[in-house]
Amino acid sequence: MAEHKKYLGDLIGGSLMITEAQLIAELLLSDPSKEQWGDAIVDQNILQKRSPASAKRNAATIKKRIANLGNKFLSTLVNANHEEAAQLMMAATLINSPLLADFMRTVVMDAKRMYRENIDMKDWEYFWEDKCRIYPDFADMSESSTYKIAQVAFKVMTDGGFLESTKTKVLTNIYITPDVRQLLVDMDRDDIIQAMEIY
Repeated sequence: MAEHKKYLGDLIGGSLMITEAQLIAELLLSDPSKEQWGDAIVDQNILQKRSPASAKRNAATIKKRIANLGNKFLSTLVNANHEEAAQLMMAATLINSPLLADFMRTVVMDAKRMYRENIDMKDWEYFWEDKCRIYPDFADMSESSTYKIAQVAFKVMTDGGFLESTKTKVLTNIYITPDVRQLLVDMDRDDIIQAMEIY
């Protein structure tokens, strides 16, 4: 996979989809065959989507984010309450998208240090321009794609509890639960803890 694609991850695939992610985690724990996967997603419509296409798309995005994180992660996600599941999916999304993890560790962290109440679209634009210098392929992406990536990034941060809403983008304080923190320590992902512990 091209370096810039690996750095971006599947951010454009959508927000955290917390409830859906718990269902997909449960399905993945059963180690389904291709047929069983298709049956659960399309025929049984476990994600309760309006069309098979959107069910497949959402399921594929979630799978990309969590499938390689190990059974301990998956079972913790299945049994988590909403707050913990949101933190787990935030962690999974940041692991999948180093770009967003960098945004959290630099731009959001700096905003907090400067006692800013919120971040805005300009923050993302400056950050993106900076990354275009390192990954020139980003500069070749269409305006609609880059706008969608920004929208999803803010939605992910809102779903994860790091922003009050996508509209105001007011920053909130998040404290990682002990279970989530321990899981990330066990996975040797201190970089993700740093991206999430911003206060």
